[in-house]
Amino acid sequence: MPKVRQEIIVNAPAEKVFAVARQVERFPEVMPDLKSVQVLLRDGNRAVTRWISLAEVGPLSREVSWEEEEWWDEQSLRAEFRLLSGDLQSYGGHWEFARDGGGNATRVVLDFDYEIDLPLLGTLVRKLIHAKMEENCQSLLRALKQLAEEAA
Repeated sequence: MPKVRQEIIVNAPAEKVFAVARQVERFPEVMPDLKSVQVLLRDGNRAVTRWISLAEVGPLSREVSWEEEEWWDEQSLRAEFRLLSGDLQSYGGHWEFARDGGGNATRVVLDFDYEIDLPLLGTLVRKLIHAKMEENCQSLLRALKQLAEEAA
């Protein structure tokens, strides 16, 4: 199963970055490929969300949607997520928010794996999809950085 791991330094305290990341419905404000994120359920540290994104891989363009379950742990500054349903066969991972630079900055790590099972998917197309997944991960981290630094 392909894996993606990206990280970024955000110039804001970890608790603030964690709180902003938990507001996933704000990400479409700063991510052009992300059409919408809807919170279907929020119950304590658990949430269920629906994501709709535009996936462009080479000349192909397609709307991709999924629902995921998330657990946000304020004590450990960590979040876990997993696919409930959607266009991917599997998808899950975690966020980590670690204090950096004396507590005035945060190292954010987004780590996940995914599986897309499309018939007749060649090696070249798989590489293009993986590159797009990495690009989307970087875009999500940059969006979080922008939102958190504006809020700090």
